[in-house]
Amino acid sequence: MFESLLWLKETTSTQDFLKDKKLNPYTVVVADRQTKGRGRLGRSWHSQEGGLYLSFLLPRGLRDEKTLPLIVSYAVSELLKSLGFVPAIKWVNDVYLSGRKVCGVLVEGTKDRLVVGIGLNVNQEGFPQELKAISLRMVCGRVFDRVELLMLLLDFLKENLHRLKEEGFVVFKKDIEDRLLFKGQEVVLYTPEPVVGLLEGISADGSLLLMTSEGLKGFAVGDVSLRGVW
Repeated sequence: MFESLLWLKETTSTQDFLKDKKLNPYTVVVADRQTKGRGRLGRSWHSQEGGLYLSFLLPRGLRDEKTLPLIVSYAVSELLKSLGFVPAIKWVNDVYLSGRKVCGVLVEGTKDRLVVGIGLNVNQEGFPQELKAISLRMVCGRVFDRVELLMLLLDFLKENLHRLKEEGFVVFKKDIEDRLLFKGQEVVLYTPEPVVGLLEGISADGSLLLMTSEGLKGFAVGDVSLRGVW
């Protein structure tokens, strides 16, 4: 896994780079900068130098494939935990530190493969205030070697993707719930219609569980925010 790696100075998007070329499964592409980086729901991703921006290819047909955004977010959180950080996972595809986004995950599918993108804020010294973002450097004051960080991240990805293949998503459920941002708090889930409820956790298939005025409900898609804050 991950035997081929390309590192670019600049590209529009590592996702588009992989989607436009016929490369082997598990190929990894990294870029110092993205001119049109994007995240989930078509949002742009601030991609100045200092971050770690990468995408990799997976074959279709993986076990519990639809849970990949959570699994990849969990792998990133495991990396950060190993470095001494205290990460939280914001359902369904973000990792947070100190209440601000440090990483986003994007999974896009074609007929025969999946393109998985990760944007990790590493050495940036600041962000526009409206982004509510943070970097590893901003949290601890340390400048990180991005190549070393990439190699560590790929190890965590390999370990957890293999575990997903062998055991399925259910073995990740408790650990992800333990790190779930807003758990036990009242949130708004935009589906796109807003649904208000108490965030109870996630189901065995990765759906978000909300206790609403109509009882416990599961949601496979949506954008969750803390009620009264965002």
